[in-house]
Amino acid sequence: MPFDWPTAEQMIYRVVRLRRLVLCALTIPFCLMLLGTLLDPVFLSPPRAVLAAVAVAALVTGHAVLFPNAPVETISLSVAVSGLALVAPLVRALTAMAPPGHAASVLIILVVVALLIAVVLTALVQSALAALVYAGPTVHREVKARIDLPCSVAVARAQYALCPSMRRGRIITGPADESGFFGVAILSPQVADPEDPTRPLIVQVAAKVLDESENSHQVMLALSDSTVTVTSETFVPTPTGCRVEISELPGDFTLGMHVLFWLTDQQVDNLIETADVITGEPVRVNGLAHGLSFLAVAAAVLSPRHPITDRPE
Repeated sequence: MPFDWPTAEQMIYRVVRLRRLVLCALTIPFCLMLLGTLLDPVFLSPPRAVLAAVAVAALVTGHAVLFPNAPVETISLSVAVSGLALVAPLVRALTAMAPPGHAASVLIILVVVALLIAVVLTALVQSALAALVYAGPTVHREVKARIDLPCSVAVARAQYALCPSMRRGRIITGPADESGFFGVAILSPQVADPEDPTRPLIVQVAAKVLDESENSHQVMLALSDSTVTVTSETFVPTPTGCRVEISELPGDFTLGMHVLFWLTDQQVDNLIETADVITGEPVRVNGLAHGLSFLAVAAAVLSPRHPITDRPE
């Protein structure tokens, strides 16, 4: 999928929405640098520690803004850069041992080697964290969120409630069968189709409305792995419009997935995606942003592939 530079509004939105992820990623380097300063102030002096902390904070925040759908990589990058900051004084010490007249060349070589090691460490840490996130038994825990909208209950319900034979944004549903089940196709523009990387991924599930009224809607989603997710929506009138409250019980979430969902504030992001359609706001949510990561971009730059021109349409 192509990389898209964020607008100023998207940058602000991503910092706000991913605030928990950024704070979590910053906790690791800040603690390591504080520990290094306390153990050996000469090796890592307080001024250097502050400068390194500011640099890491800017790097981690910038990564979250540019790659909002790579949260595990954001944390992995934080760990790798923290290690790089801790060994930075050693790089300068080794440079001082270089033969006269070659200090600058040795410094450049050491910096390049350190950066390459940081990239490799990022990939290794990401693989380990991804295994922790998606491994383990499923944890049945509700995920809740709410949002206030300047519209009527009828308008909010028409946009949020998943029903048969409808088309809303990137969601298309089919007619219900005799059992009440209907097909749902969800376009995921931020994820490439594994079978055809030139096309976005389309997720298909089966759904069934369990209960509905003027102010509530409950639907069940049957996923491809035979797990079931139940979503309950409530629409409450307010003096300025309507409040939408959603409670979802995922059937395939591990504990790590719940934590990652909370760190990225994903449920609120999902609500805002539809809210922006209602209010006419420009696209800003992470759910519609590209799904590229820093490592994917680095791999494309270091090892570019020629486009396939003979692929059948």
